[in-house]
Amino acid sequence: MAMSKSAVQKLGKRLELAGAVSEEDLTLLEDLLIDYDELLTAARGVIDELCDILEWQLGVTHRLKTTDTLIQKLQRAKERGASTNLARIQDIAGIRVSGRITLAEQDLLREMIIERFERQGHTCSFKDRREDPVVGYRAVHVIVSIDGRYVEVQVRTLGQDLWANVFERIADIFGRGIRYGEPPETGGDAVRDIIASMEDFSAKLYDLERTVPPDHEGSREASLALQDPTLSTLRRILQQTEAIKGRLAQ
Repeated sequence: MAMSKSAVQKLGKRLELAGAVSEEDLTLLEDLLIDYDELLTAARGVIDELCDILEWQLGVTHRLKTTDTLIQKLQRAKERGASTNLARIQDIAGIRVSGRITLAEQDLLREMIIERFERQGHTCSFKDRREDPVVGYRAVHVIVSIDGRYVEVQVRTLGQDLWANVFERIADIFGRGIRYGEPPETGGDAVRDIIASMEDFSAKLYDLERTVPPDHEGSREASLALQDPTLSTLRRILQQTEAIKGRLAQ
């Protein structure tokens, strides 16, 4: 039986307190994630069906937050003085759709995703992080409300996805909080410079994505081709950060 919203909220209030988590609360959290996993499977089917009928080069992945990740998220928010309602966290279940698409196609894909879920009676909203990025992170997020639970669908261009993957690796090395504007756990000013460089890189990439060549046949491919050198640079940076992360883990 699914937990009520008030029961989930109360669970979150207990989990956000520093210290050992009780076995009972951990079991409740695991049961809650089982509910989310069922929602995620159903939502992934909707996204897969949509992507199958499109001719764009799209990749789809999904993930469910772990108990450890959720507890850390709640406790970080509590430490910042911004207590989070567990029942209203929108990214416990997440789907990512990314590929070699233009910004206009990203908008169209967002609308098609919303239309598919709303046709099934679900409520949708979206966040556009392209004009208002978070520490350089750009994407469009569709938030689907299903039976009082949320599934977040991230829609990214290839450049946005590569950039986010690089920044994720950097956060793995210097502290996950940097994704939210928190100071790095190690590295000090040197890492702050890296973060500033990544933000600049994100802005330049977005400028490229908004650049539309003069109208002619194949202008879509011409527009995407403008980004290729920058995407190649991002791929090299991703390989380098993965190698550094691997060496540190040894």
